[in-house]
Amino acid sequence: MRTRVRRSAAALCCPLLLVSVVAGATGKMDSQNIISGDLSKATAIHVHPFSTADADLGNPKFRDTANAMAKAAPHLLATDIVEALRGAGFSSVTLDESNKGIPPDALNVTGRFTRLDPGSQNLRVWIGFGAGESKVCISGTVTDAGGNKLADFADCRNGLGWGSSGPQANEGAEILGERVAKFLIDWSADSVP
Repeated sequence: MRTRVRRSAAALCCPLLLVSVVAGATGKMDSQNIISGDLSKATAIHVHPFSTADADLGNPKFRDTANAMAKAAPHLLATDIVEALRGAGFSSVTLDESNKGIPPDALNVTGRFTRLDPGSQNLRVWIGFGAGESKVCISGTVTDAGGNKLADFADCRNGLGWGSSGPQANEGAEILGERVAKFLIDWSADSVP
C-alpha cells in the first residue's frame, strides 16, 4: 500500500516538475544586460568552456559527485550553446574543439560556474518536493575581439528533484546552455533594423 501511495505522488509531481523545467528553458535568465553593439546571425562567435575553478560545490559529503560535475559541465554547456546557436541559423559559431580556427573578429562568450551543487539523491528519493535537488549557476560575458565587454549575464537552475545527481547536473547545464543561446538569439533579433 505504501508503495502505491509513493508512486501515485511521484506520478502526479513528476509532470509538474518537468513542465517547470521545460518552461524555465525558454524564459529569460536571472540577469542579462546588453551594454553595447549589435549582433547578427552572421557574426562570428567563439564559445569558451566556462571555468569551474571557484564554483561552490555544495555539501562536502557529495564532493565526489560535484567534482565529476565540474569535469563534465564546461564541455556540456559550451556544446549546448554552440548547437543551439547553429540550430537558430548562426553561421560562424566555434568552440575550442572546432576544426576550423577561431575567426580573428569573433565575439567571445566566456564565463564561470558559480555553483555546481549535486544536491542529495537520498533526500530527493525519500522526501521529494524539491528537497536535495541540484543547483547549477553561471555568470558570463560577451566581449569583442579587442576584449571590450558588450554584454553580461547570470543564471541559476535547479535540478529536476528526482533521480541521481549526475544526470540532473547535466540537465541543468543543458538548460543553462539553451538559455545563454536564447539570450544571444534574442539579441540578434533585437538588432535587426
